[in-house]
Amino acid sequence: MGLIKGSGGFTRFTVNGAPPPDYLEQYTEQISHFAFTTLDEYSDEERATGWVNIMNIFDCQFLDRNFFKHPYITLTWRLDIRKVPQKALNQHCFEAEEEIKHEEDIEFLHKKHRKEIKEMMWRKLLKRAIPNSYTYDMVWNLESSTVIFGGTGDKVCDELQKHLI
Repeated sequence: MGLIKGSGGFTRFTVNGAPPPDYLEQYTEQISHFAFTTLDEYSDEERATGWVNIMNIFDCQFLDRNFFKHPYITLTWRLDIRKVPQKALNQHCFEAEEEIKHEEDIEFLHKKHRKEIKEMMWRKLLKRAIPNSYTYDMVWNLESSTVIFGGTGDKVCDELQKHLI
């Protein structure tokens, strides 16, 4: 959810303690470490997450520390998810099973063989799936130790807390 454009809910967090003296260098390193990396089209990964520029979700380099606007750190948490539609998976599995039955001249396939076919088809279709992108803006006021996060779901808030500097 965007904090800059549009409307929506948000979650407020309080950060314990003050930033360290070298916080800019330390936070830049941490943000770069958790920067977003796109899903490889040849991988079996279903999701990719990471920090991106709050003004451009395709910018994840942070070369000029554009996330820092004193006394704020402004970032966007990006989440890309690929899914295989169940109906498409079922159809492709059915076609593959029928082809194997015809080639081997058998009537039934064992459960183990059908499971292998399903796994193979799932991997094949996952590589063709276009990921859905979700973004959640974050503004951290370093002076007041307050974080405003543009997400309200438990899972995404828990994920933010794991990757918050």
